[in-house]
Amino acid sequence: MINIVENIKKYAKDDNRLAIICEDRKLTYYEVDKFSDRFANYILENYNSKTPILIFGNKNVDIIPTMIGSLKTGRAYVPVDISSSFQRLVDIVELINPEIIVDFSGKNMFNNSEVKEYFRGIEIIDSDKIRNIFKSKELILNKEIKDIYVKNDENSYILFTSGTTGKPKGVQISAYNLDSFISWISPVLKIDGREKIVMDQPSYSFDLSVAGLYTSLAFGATLYSIPTDISYDFKRLFEKLKKSEMEVWISTPSYANMCLMDDSFNKEILPRLEVMLFIGEVLPIEVARKLKERFPDTRIINGYGPTEATVGISQIEIDDKLISKGKNFPVGIPMDNCRIEIVDKDLKPLPKGQIGEILITGPSVSKGYYKNDEANKKSFFCEDNCLENRTYRTGDLGLLSDDGNIYFFGRIDFQIKLNGYRIEIEDIENNLRKIEGVSSAAVIPVKKDGEVSYLRAVVSLKSKIDISKLKKTIELKKKLSDLVPKYMVPKYFDYIDEMPLNTNGKIDRKKLYSKFVEEM
Repeated sequence: MINIVENIKKYAKDDNRLAIICEDRKLTYYEVDKFSDRFANYILENYNSKTPILIFGNKNVDIIPTMIGSLKTGRAYVPVDISSSFQRLVDIVELINPEIIVDFSGKNMFNNSEVKEYFRGIEIIDSDKIRNIFKSKELILNKEIKDIYVKNDENSYILFTSGTTGKPKGVQISAYNLDSFISWISPVLKIDGREKIVMDQPSYSFDLSVAGLYTSLAFGATLYSIPTDISYDFKRLFEKLKKSEMEVWISTPSYANMCLMDDSFNKEILPRLEVMLFIGEVLPIEVARKLKERFPDTRIINGYGPTEATVGISQIEIDDKLISKGKNFPVGIPMDNCRIEIVDKDLKPLPKGQIGEILITGPSVSKGYYKNDEANKKSFFCEDNCLENRTYRTGDLGLLSDDGNIYFFGRIDFQIKLNGYRIEIEDIENNLRKIEGVSSAAVIPVKKDGEVSYLRAVVSLKSKIDISKLKKTIELKKKLSDLVPKYMVPKYFDYIDEMPLNTNGKIDRKKLYSKFVEEM
């Protein structure tokens, strides 16, 4: 098995080998190993339980040794991005019940007297304190702790995704799961021990980030981090890209498409780029075509996989032949140790070529959601308690072709992908209904070219609007953004006196779609 911690120690023997670059700061593998040792020792000296450690922040070089330090103590970490709403943070804290929150936000929000009540009894370690821990010579490990590193089926990290009840679900990913993924994806990306520069753009709370983060650290590459405030500022972004000498690009198709809006995004800006990996949402044909035109010598990899199966389980290289067909791309051949089945509603296998639900079985499949037995019973099962036989019901529609490729056709339920983020439509609706004055709400995903382009909310209020619809929409957006991440706030709001119902007594979404989308 690939042990991340031990591999970092191997590359730490070279004092100058760079592990991460972020803005004007750099850390070598030697520093990552040393700082993570000191953080691990701080935890071991002050805490006895194996409670997960919550890490709140965006891109910061100090986050990496904090993550690795957690793993060295046998604890999982829980990454929460600073774009998350305060309510989402509270929900996660209530479920995890952490003893430590490491705050890289720079907002000092945990010092607010009103906020402190929510996190009473939790040690808040801010950026200044974590750096002091890293520098403390007293915290140099004086004993061998290799035996307590996170290993086998112990959790490495827990990622929270949108949940149907309005509460997030924590996907547990073990060292065993991570090893399966890294062993498969590293040769695909040709990250093999050479000092390559690998893109580190997706938020650490988004599972796509793992493809760059741990594949790089396991094989001595250099992570080139792009903070959120730079990610969407073309001028600053492209200046960084020119300096990066990046060889491996990892992002959602939406992010690449955003970059393509500027003509200067081409091989001149990234002359050393070898490969681009896209997992997280559908790769549109037009995006692939433009990328091939702008980066003719760069391999484009289209992949598929839910968070619950550790980032990705299939991949295919997109070439000119596939692009010229003008049809939706396959999402690839499954990894060797993974079994894919397409089943009907009764979980009976369907023959090749028929569309059904995608089931994933193999060592990449998570043990389930953290402290959520009800959801686990619906989505996970295992025939003989063997780790390699864990199966996850994806809720995704797909088919297997005669040549073994998987084709993806969207979600069975109301879960969608928007800009790479997985979103439960019912999560937004349940939180909209929490807002005072809202009687009922429905959220419509509006598609363009086969993928979700934006969200449209239809709201029924308890009383007539006494202000303009524009002001009401601004008000509702603000209140909703206090309950869910900003990427879950619908772009448009429409208002209706009473929700139409179907014969089952449920909201008739087809009628809403025809009224508010088709009539546009």
